[in-house]
Amino acid sequence: MRSVELAKVALASEGLRLRRMARRQALRVAYGAGAAVFGIAMLVVLHFVIYLLLLKLVSPVLAAVIVLILDLVVAGVLGSMAIRSVPDAVEEEARMIRAQSLIELRRSLTAMGMAAELGGAVFRSRTRAGFSRTMATMVAETISRVIGR
Repeated sequence: MRSVELAKVALASEGLRLRRMARRQALRVAYGAGAAVFGIAMLVVLHFVIYLLLLKLVSPVLAAVIVLILDLVVAGVLGSMAIRSVPDAVEEEARMIRAQSLIELRRSLTAMGMAAELGGAVFRSRTRAGFSRTMATMVAETISRVIGR
């Protein structure tokens, strides 16, 4: 009875933990969205300040073109960095470990299925009255069932 109560407590505490984690993540998203809005506003004001400073040196059209070219260069650099992003060594190793784990899981499931089929065949052959089978027949039948799946 104590183990059931402990399981209930563990389940309730896990539920509370997950709800609090979801609340915390929702707050992080809200704060991040607010920060993004103010960050974009800051960039707009920065562009305007650069434009106003350039107006003292060049015509309004040329000042706008200079700000546009500056934005294009920054966008190009950031875009090229995004395109060239390749998996690092840790990510690649994690992918290889996942693939190896899935291969081993398939092998173990196949082995467990084979053992279950063989055990079932042995059990069925012993429960049938007056019917004797050889081990080779049971193994062949089990293999054909597993391959047939």
